[in-house]
Amino acid sequence: MDTQAPRPASKQKFYEVIRPGTNFPFVEQRRKYIWGSLVLLLLSAFFLGYNVVTRGAPLNWGVDFAGGSSVRLQLAKEVPVEDIRAALERLGYEGSKAVTVPGADGEVLLNVKEVVSIDAATLEKCKAAVSELDGAKLLGFHQPDGGSKIFLKYDAEPPWTELSRRINEAGCQGTVDKGFEVREGEVPVEVSLVGVGNRLAEQIDAEFGAGTVGRIVQAETVGAKVGDQLKIDGVKSLLYAMGFIFLYVMIRFDLRFAPGGIVALSHDAFITVGAFALTWKEFNLTTIAAILTIVGYSINDTIVVFDRVRERVALFRDEDIEVTTNRALNETLSRTILTSGTTLLSVFATYVMGSGSIADFSFALIVGITVGTYSSLFIATPVFLWVNKRFYGGKGHLQWRSDGPLGEPAGTERPVLAAEGGEIDESGRTADEVREADRAAAGDDDDGEAEPARVAVELGRSSAADAGDDAGDGGDDGPVPKASRRRRRRPQ
Repeated sequence: MDTQAPRPASKQKFYEVIRPGTNFPFVEQRRKYIWGSLVLLLLSAFFLGYNVVTRGAPLNWGVDFAGGSSVRLQLAKEVPVEDIRAALERLGYEGSKAVTVPGADGEVLLNVKEVVSIDAATLEKCKAAVSELDGAKLLGFHQPDGGSKIFLKYDAEPPWTELSRRINEAGCQGTVDKGFEVREGEVPVEVSLVGVGNRLAEQIDAEFGAGTVGRIVQAETVGAKVGDQLKIDGVKSLLYAMGFIFLYVMIRFDLRFAPGGIVALSHDAFITVGAFALTWKEFNLTTIAAILTIVGYSINDTIVVFDRVRERVALFRDEDIEVTTNRALNETLSRTILTSGTTLLSVFATYVMGSGSIADFSFALIVGITVGTYSSLFIATPVFLWVNKRFYGGKGHLQWRSDGPLGEPAGTERPVLAAEGGEIDESGRTADEVREADRAAAGDDDDGEAEPARVAVELGRSSAADAGDDAGDGGDDGPVPKASRRRRRRPQ
């Protein structure tokens, strides 16, 4: 019976976005990319200033920041929301929005920049009309500037029907409700004004036929002062987020890494704001949420890069730090492209399929993720290298101390990281401590009395046994360091 020799097994191949051994000159060409970022930052500042001169505001503030009214309508008949948007534009509501309310059949939410407008004379007339009501005396009458409510206080329970009739006849049209009791002996009353809501309902009925609007579900107004406060709170939220991220990076890594992370985050946030200034898209609280999301995503990417830089600087301390840093950037390049690329695909799909605030949120993420990936590679690490050179003399990754641990004679120098007693691996040990533990474990292993060492880090000169392994391959993460290959050969 004839038998055929078995065919040799074919080597399995995987698709690689970035081939192992790629050595893109990130560090060498850093000045070129820094200049590119400076151009983008200057363009962002230019468009913000240009908008102030030509349009009166640096950004297209939404209702949240500029003030305006939000009106929720129940439609009695079906009208496409696109037609309502077009009608609002024809009626002169610049920057208005109309969206369907999820989970509510036939309801639409309208946002316009107009606010409830009641002059001082009308307010005084309303106050006089409700000052005395069948034994209930008015103690307080107040409308916040541009607000959608009037707040009243009585010393006793007022007749609600009579109160509603009088205040509406006086010109302050709205619904009357009992407020939340704060002090004993006072009965609070809230009048929710629906001036803008009524006008919108009448105009939509005129556009699409009488009876189109079944009822006004809700009408609220944000005054200019409230909008200004929201702007301040939004800026504070960004500053607080960056401050805590700075502390985290400083504690998790090293003080040398923290400035690079903060510069990269500021870079990403400002360019994203510049993109909104260029496109004149509405800037609101949703946009602030998007920028905070970008800050979190960007620092995650930057930390992955910094972690590889720190690891390679520890393993290859005798090399120039710029060479080591460039190697680390190339080793994380595949991961960076794959992660950011897949995220951008989903965000871009949301941008194409979405509308209104969802599309604006997705637009901010598209710009921020793209710029954030760029800054992690081309901005954060050059800042780290500058800090290292400026404040550590360019040798921050390789310093020497002589405290003679592990039985070494006093005066024996050994290399450590920049921080005194700095760690070279996750175990927190220095180079000689790891080597000494390896020697001891290897000696015990020869006598059969101990298990082999589980961690072996080769930081000195290579032995003859390692010479043939220098061409080792580590897949998408690049060549495996000598220490890692040695660790793989040792029995576990």
